[in-house]
Parts: sequence; structure tokens; C-alpha cells
Amino acid sequence: MAITMDASLKVVSGPLSERTIPITRKLLIGRADDCNLRLTSELVSGYHCVLLRDEFTLRVRDLASRNGTVVNGRRIGTSVVILLHDDTLSIGEFSFLISLTQAASLDHSQVGGASPGISPPALQGTGSFDGDTLQVQVPGAQSPPPTPLPVKTPLDPHAAPPSSG
Repeated sequence: MAITMDASLKVVSGPLSERTIPITRKLLIGRADDCNLRLTSELVSGYHCVLLRDEFTLRVRDLASRNGTVVNGRRIGTSVVILLHDDTLSIGEFSFLISLTQAASLDHSQVGGASPGISPPALQGTGSFDGDTLQVQVPGAQSPPPTPLPVKTPLDPHAAPPSSG
């Protein structure tokens, strides 16, 4: 068994109050017809924000909406923010409570093996400070070295070929 994460939004204010919305991999929120969660309000942009869930994290990104996306009372801009259990997400007049729970799923590579730790490694090093969700530097963690980009010299079609001697 592997530990993964289930995520959902509970509507705490707005026309859909008390409704719970499960989040699978991606939840596109806005007024447009092809959004996964359509919020009909003039305060919500056509494509307002997107929530992305993987096995261990739930992230939100504002899609350059007119009125912004707010997490725990603070406007997030267009950067990706990791959401934690019981964070509040506000979009226009809608407010949502984030619910993150652990779910066990069968991992065939671990059948008969040791059970995984309780805390998913991807959630370690995240937290909340003064109402903001943030990611902290994990001691001992190393960033991959930057990959040098190849340098290309523009060619002038009218220039003489380089001399070899």
C-alpha cells in the first residue's frame, strides 16, 4: 500500500454553499464553458485559476484573472502556491475550504514490503507563515546544477566563409 493524497474543496460561502467538490488531477475554475468548475459571477474571469493535484501536493495558480485568487486572505499573483489542509481559497464571492486527506492505494512494488512513512516526502518542507503558504529550504537538499545552454552565433549569409589559414 502506498500513501497518496485525496483533495477536495468545500464551498463555505457563495451560491454553492456546503457543496464538496473532489479534485482529481486538474480542476480548471472560471466562467468559460469548458471549465471543470464553472462559477457564474462577474467577479470570476473566464479562466480564473487552476488547481493541480499530484500524489502529495495540491497547487493553485491564478491565470492572470482580473480580480485575483486569494489564499488565506492574501492575493497570490500568478505564482504557484502549495495549498495545505484547512487553507481558504477565495475566488470572487466564493470561498472554499481545502481538505487534504491521506488515502491508501495499492502499490504492487511494495506488496509484502515495509509500509511507507506517514508524512509524504513532497509535503515536508512546506508550511504556513503569517497566513501565507510557503516552501522552505530543506537542509541537505541539493538543486541540480544548471545546464549550460549552447551558444549559437548568428550567421550572415552575405559574409565570406571563414579562412582556414
